[in-house]
Amino acid sequence: MSHNHRSVTKTSSLKRPRTKESRDGYSPSNAAPSAYGRCPDVATFEKLDRIGQGTYGTVYRARDRRDGRIVALKRIILHHEESDGFPQTSLREVHVLRSAAGHPNVVRLLDVAVSSSRSGVFLVFEYAEHDLATLVDSCYAAHGRSPFRESETKRLSLQLMSAVNYLHSRHILHRDLKLSNLLYNHRGELKVADFGLARSVPSGSRRRRKTSTLEGSDDESFGQCKALTHKVVSLWYRPPELMLGGLSYDVGVDNWGVGCIISELLIGRPLIRGKTEIDQISKMFALLGPPSKSLWPELKEMPLVKSGAVKIPVRSDNDSASDFLETFKELSMEGLSLLGGLLTYDPSKRTTSSSGLKSAYFGEVPFPANSSLMPTFPTKHETRSTREKSRGSN
Repeated sequence: MSHNHRSVTKTSSLKRPRTKESRDGYSPSNAAPSAYGRCPDVATFEKLDRIGQGTYGTVYRARDRRDGRIVALKRIILHHEESDGFPQTSLREVHVLRSAAGHPNVVRLLDVAVSSSRSGVFLVFEYAEHDLATLVDSCYAAHGRSPFRESETKRLSLQLMSAVNYLHSRHILHRDLKLSNLLYNHRGELKVADFGLARSVPSGSRRRRKTSTLEGSDDESFGQCKALTHKVVSLWYRPPELMLGGLSYDVGVDNWGVGCIISELLIGRPLIRGKTEIDQISKMFALLGPPSKSLWPELKEMPLVKSGAVKIPVRSDNDSASDFLETFKELSMEGLSLLGGLLTYDPSKRTTSSSGLKSAYFGEVPFPANSSLMPTFPTKHETRSTREKSRGSN
């Protein structure tokens, strides 16, 4: 089956909340010895084009002049650098990436490069040709479907859960799993990326799932235990415990994100697309049915429920998630069971990535595609190069 992928200049009414792209050029300067230690000069890398920009940095496709390898170069924005030095977010990202090194589905940090000024600090990553959000959004806008068949989605799902399970086994919470933070390369490999909100946490707290675990402050050093901020995880992927004001949480925040991502790969669009936090909660209840105290005993203790800011609709005994079943009407019972487990309201009962990997869904037809047979898609610079060659021959 061929995948008719084409770039879309004007898309989507989805208006996905994510980083914007541009293609500004950059000319590296010769670097002096750096205040950040023994790091390669950024002039070692030839910047080819700009592929992304966000709150904490700009990302370029670049070529390593030493061996010709293509890499991704993330320039760090040093907010208030005179007083703050290297940004805490970037220090955390480097620390977590080094702790997470060694898994094939976690993006590799290759190096840290610097320019002659303190403002010129860059993280050097392995390069992947796409982010999954761009692929999915473009295909849905053009064809109204996902770019991946179910067998291919199964392979991506296994890669994602393997990476998340690995992170959790290393006591790392990603805290911002979403489609635009997942990269995809020409070898059919998914890579979990963007660890700016990730946290390393104490191994002891990770297991205490029923007592609101993984407590720790954003401003403190890794491994200490205080209250985690709930202002993490992008809105469409945010779990109910955070939507209802919970201040402490565990690996369930990532596993809910996994459920949202697998759903999105299957249907080609975000599963729950709220415009505001209240709208997101309302759409969540409409899709999955409202939660109840019997399904989620801690529900009554959620701050926004306790204060009355969020009213929970009464759930009748025969209330079912009919919208959810309609959305996935072509999915097998095992597939529904996997998604339902990942999208369980009570985080202590939510399916983990570890158990998700063992789901019977992956043992039934269609079987997960072989990575070597996964589809490839043209990149922007490949499309541009082909167009320029075509014009040149006319």
